[in-house]
Amino acid sequence: MTTLCILADNRSADAALPFEHGWSVWVDCGGAGAWLWDTGQTDLFLHNAAALGIDVMAAAGVALSHGHHDHAGGLPALLDRGFAGQVIGHPEVLSRRYSRRGGTTYRSIGMGDGRLAGGVPGFLPVTDIRELAPGLTFVTGIPQRPGHFTATEQLFRDTAGHIPDAVPDDACLVIDGANGPLVLLGCCHAGLANTLAHLRQRLGLSRVHTVAGGLHLAGAPAWALEETARALTACGVQRILPGHCTGGAGVDFLRRQFPGMVAETGCAMAFAA
Repeated sequence: MTTLCILADNRSADAALPFEHGWSVWVDCGGAGAWLWDTGQTDLFLHNAAALGIDVMAAAGVALSHGHHDHAGGLPALLDRGFAGQVIGHPEVLSRRYSRRGGTTYRSIGMGDGRLAGGVPGFLPVTDIRELAPGLTFVTGIPQRPGHFTATEQLFRDTAGHIPDAVPDDACLVIDGANGPLVLLGCCHAGLANTLAHLRQRLGLSRVHTVAGGLHLAGAPAWALEETARALTACGVQRILPGHCTGGAGVDFLRRQFPGMVAETGCAMAFAA
């Protein structure tokens, strides 16, 4: 059985553990080994892992949901400690990128700005699908269909705002769970409807039991919330574990739409797939 434990999130389920605007999850596949899903914004995930008795250095590898600093920012700290496992991600996770949200200043949010000046030993670029362990599949290259919600507004590849960033490196994990597939998200920049449609097409997943992680509904328009609810319903989702960038209003919306099925994530939260 695969079990998961959240090491970094925007809130904490344990008052003794700190939190940050970031996301990192320990994915323990039992005899098949363990993987890190993202590394948060800082080295906080390392400290929380130690407090929870988790040896992150024993991970077979790190899978990155995309190259924004709140998901890959802790990677340099992990590498500085001598981590020698694989690092999996779309080739674009190491790119320069900028955000202009909340004003006119272009803020660097990518890993290509010198944070990884020493490179990433063991980096394996993946542009489609790769099995990381039995029952654990990395999926990227998610098509963004016209007319469907994507969380890409005010994201750029330059500081002049001439080159939009569609976040093509957005990825998810699919985990074989006891009651059906669990989809573990990062920020879901591609949008949940697009993500689930791609999993249906490429992996044949007509049903998903659990969706967990960031849904990027903070500040999303009403139609995007409704589209997300329809996508969850269409896939027969029975358990929703929203966190990180889902936002308070997004979590409240999901609770209203899916009573009894929603539990907000937080640091130290552990659950079985």
